[in-house]
Amino acid sequence: MALAGMAAGGLPCSAAASATAPVTVKVGAYEFPPYVTESGGGVTQALLDLLNGEQTDFRFELVRTSPQRRYEDMERGRFDMIAFESLAWGWKGRSVEASRVFLRDAEVFVAKTGPGVDQSYFDRLDDKTILGRLGYHYAFAGMTADPEILEKRFNTRLTVTHEGNVRSVAAGRAALAIVTRSFLTKFLKANPDTAPLLLVSDRTDQIYEHTVLVRSGGPVGVAWMNDTLDRLERSGALQALWVRQGIAP
Repeated sequence: MALAGMAAGGLPCSAAASATAPVTVKVGAYEFPPYVTESGGGVTQALLDLLNGEQTDFRFELVRTSPQRRYEDMERGRFDMIAFESLAWGWKGRSVEASRVFLRDAEVFVAKTGPGVDQSYFDRLDDKTILGRLGYHYAFAGMTADPEILEKRFNTRLTVTHEGNVRSVAAGRAALAIVTRSFLTKFLKANPDTAPLLLVSDRTDQIYEHTVLVRSGGPVGVAWMNDTLDRLERSGALQALWVRQGIAP
């Protein structure tokens, strides 16, 4: 029988507890629907809940940032990792490492339906106003996220909401919006009355190859993350999560 104030093995209770306490891992998140919603929920939080529920070594906590500030916040150690990211989105040359690709998505264009509007409507972009999201990198513009370049060279107006962009196109206030396919799938399920008003491009601007980026020297390494993603994929837990979140059939 252990003495009062002592854990089995002779360690003080406080020391035993600290020895087994999970390490806190802060996870950066900026508004990126459906992965991070305006309220901070979304697929990212659901993934962290899954990670927290299936192991006890780490405790993953969401930290809000912005698309523009995320690089500096990661480098300063304000957070340790960021999910649903790509090295191609401004991270090359920074002190981060990428996990394997664990989910693919895409960016597509939407236009208002009408006479003569078919898939050929998306062949040319230079004669149309495009609504995009501030802080995002677009392939049609050479992967730049610079607002001035996007507006002056590519006739792209940047906002802070995918939903507002889609609704603006449906209302005829802009020719095109570029949105994440998974967001559009979820949005149209929730707003079926809007679907007949929109034509979605077969053309993709870019294919997302989502990875988890971890800060070099941080508490979680790429090998641990890859092993965990492999285990969750084999068990079917990842696919079930995508289905529950409405981003997979």
